[in-house]
Amino acid sequence: MKRLVPLALVVTAGLAGACSSSTKSNTSSTTASTTPPTTVATPSTSNPSTAQTLNESGSSLLFPFLQQLVTPLKTQFSNVTLAASAGGSGKGISDAIAGVTQMGGSDAYLSNSQLTTNPGLLNIPIAVSSQAVNYNLPGVKDLKLTGDVLAKVYQGSITKWNDQAIASLNPGVTLPATTIVPVRRVDSSGDTFLFTSFLSATNATWKNGPAFGTTVTWPAAPGELTASGNPGMVQTCKATPGCVAYIGISAEATAQTAGLGEALLQNQAGNYLQPNTSTVNAAVTAGASNVPDNLAASLIYEPGAQSYPIVNFEYIIVKNKQATADLATAIRDFLVFAIDPNGGSTPTFLAKDQFVALPSSVLPKVNAAIASISS
Repeated sequence: MKRLVPLALVVTAGLAGACSSSTKSNTSSTTASTTPPTTVATPSTSNPSTAQTLNESGSSLLFPFLQQLVTPLKTQFSNVTLAASAGGSGKGISDAIAGVTQMGGSDAYLSNSQLTTNPGLLNIPIAVSSQAVNYNLPGVKDLKLTGDVLAKVYQGSITKWNDQAIASLNPGVTLPATTIVPVRRVDSSGDTFLFTSFLSATNATWKNGPAFGTTVTWPAAPGELTASGNPGMVQTCKATPGCVAYIGISAEATAQTAGLGEALLQNQAGNYLQPNTSTVNAAVTAGASNVPDNLAASLIYEPGAQSYPIVNFEYIIVKNKQATADLATAIRDFLVFAIDPNGGSTPTFLAKDQFVALPSSVLPKVNAAIASISS
């Protein structure tokens, strides 16, 4: 069945006027519409003739969103079961390449070299996400940080919270002489890919040193700790006064419930922002016009006064050739459902994990990629 979905139905809610960099809005999700409404042909979908289980592993940032889709997907396609698990984006990518799972979840896109080495592997974004930087400093709210300062913290050259480099960003704030404890992921992580991409964009030493990736060679930083998955990052930071940690946005509500502060990060325009619907949409709107046909696109440190600096597509990594026609159909069913504003990308589902919908301008390329999946 081939359906035509008018993009006018892709609801674009009014963006909150984010005049204040500290304004947070976690209750609604919007589509960053960057082109006039048009009509987009969606790939063929139908209920497979035999029961199909789609095994997925990977991003702990994407995992909560996928969990939400299990039941409604089954309701729409009774022969399709989504079996999602976490483990980190690196695992998602390697499992998809090896055929351990049919789908890999990843915050990171496949590089050109990975695509060349693995012909037929696809990057398919299904939503837009972001990453927060949290800290454990009781009594200190709305701390301002830059990528350059964070790079120096993770390089071990800034070790105290009252360092002049941090104090100068936060005039009027009394900062303790507490030792900074940088926390990083121990697993191969899409969140590490995003965070180190931000550091690379804002600090030349980092760019020419550790650079970015799902794993990097981290500089030695005094007192540094490691954790696995976003839940592990939250728990480690909660238990460690003075910590700073990068945490995927789907775990941010848990981080704040744990009492962690959420930093305001300086963007390319010099403004300090927190991740919310408005600032994430501003970033994806700025970057959407540069998305290539293979959909491998960074949304880090995009221009724009209200663009939050750590934003990304959430990807499903999948092969374009599947073992059977029913399996190929089931994968197309899931992907089309996931990006459908009346299916998986409803404002309710997206808002629960603080995701936003894909921008309308990339949907033709996403649908073309999904349509290429066959037996």
